[in-house]
Amino acid sequence: MKKIWQLLIFLGIIVIAAVIYYFVTREGGDKEAAIVKVEEGNFEMTVTAMGELEALVSKDITIPEIMQNMPWSLRVYQLPINDMVKEGTVVKRGDYVATLGAMSIEENIKRITDLMLSREVEFENAKIDSSLVLSEARDGIRRAKDVVTDREIKLEQSIYESQAVQRQAQINLEVSQRNFEQAERNYISLKRKHEIKVDRAKENLNKEIKDIELLENLKKEVIIKAPGRGLIVYQRDYSGEKIKPGSNVSRWQPFIAMLPDLTTLQSVTYVKEIDIAKIDVGMIVRLKIDAFPEKDFNGEITRIANVGQELSGQFLTGFKVEIKVDPAGETLLPGMTSTNIIIVQNLKDVLTVPRQAIFTEDDIFFVYKKDGLSTIKQEVSIGGENETHVLIEKGLQKGDKVLTQPPKSAEDLNLVSG
Repeated sequence: MKKIWQLLIFLGIIVIAAVIYYFVTREGGDKEAAIVKVEEGNFEMTVTAMGELEALVSKDITIPEIMQNMPWSLRVYQLPINDMVKEGTVVKRGDYVATLGAMSIEENIKRITDLMLSREVEFENAKIDSSLVLSEARDGIRRAKDVVTDREIKLEQSIYESQAVQRQAQINLEVSQRNFEQAERNYISLKRKHEIKVDRAKENLNKEIKDIELLENLKKEVIIKAPGRGLIVYQRDYSGEKIKPGSNVSRWQPFIAMLPDLTTLQSVTYVKEIDIAKIDVGMIVRLKIDAFPEKDFNGEITRIANVGQELSGQFLTGFKVEIKVDPAGETLLPGMTSTNIIIVQNLKDVLTVPRQAIFTEDDIFFVYKKDGLSTIKQEVSIGGENETHVLIEKGLQKGDKVLTQPPKSAEDLNLVSG
């Protein structure tokens, strides 16, 4: 009898072990996932955005002013940067900054020099043609005047002739006088015409001479000098890439570098459209700057753009936000990247869970909550988030245990409404 009881006890232990093994293996995913508790306490609701430090006040280093005002006909639209001092170099007024490539300038000087030679030929031909034509016209006037003089004499001599002969002599004189006057008028018009022709040829020649002077002056200014003392910071082009040796600068993108006022640094960031309504000017910002990973910096929102723009590569609309930064004794430089944590609201005695414990499906938020040895798929309502935690408004209680990863049985679980 004793052996039978021992056998029954042994079989019971095996059954209990099998049951425990079943539940453990069914929820095997729970072993891999961390189990965290729902906590109650203070909560900072934040919006986080990456940014870059920029100087609010700076001196721009640009292409030569002569290039910015140069006529389009000279075809100097852009120039490459052949050489440039390293970013971060400290310079004083007049120090070397960069060298622009002059190849296109040289090509245009040659092209316009050839054109100038052609204009010189046109100008000389216009003067020669004018001289010949006007000389012939003056000879015509003299001949017409001689005819008038001759016919005046004949009219005087006709007093001894008949009335008909005198009348004909008078008519001949009047005709010659009209021809003379017409020749003088034609000469005035012809002279004006050739003066205009010569002047136009001279203007064309002077234009080419002036264009060559402009290009020669631009060629002298391809060495870019610093307009003042400061730290060299490379500018960015329209695509956001930094200007550097090999980049092109133009009248549309004239900026090469800048000399920032390091006392006016701000972090410029873009906040997503879905978050922009949460923030306002004057809000406190906690900044983490990559160059100083162990230190936190304080800031304040000073400006929010009214119009959004598409964020490159993200297919999202962002609004430009400017944040004044307290350097806290550190040497902050333009171009440093920052993580901007905008403190939207401080809440007390609220429930929170780590961000990893929140899941979503069809726009419904839920958690995997432990219920004894089982796991349930619990719907929750969330009220906000920061970089580490999510605020729970409904669906959980203080001390509840939730998973940070779905269990193996996740597909078999039905959603439980909060």
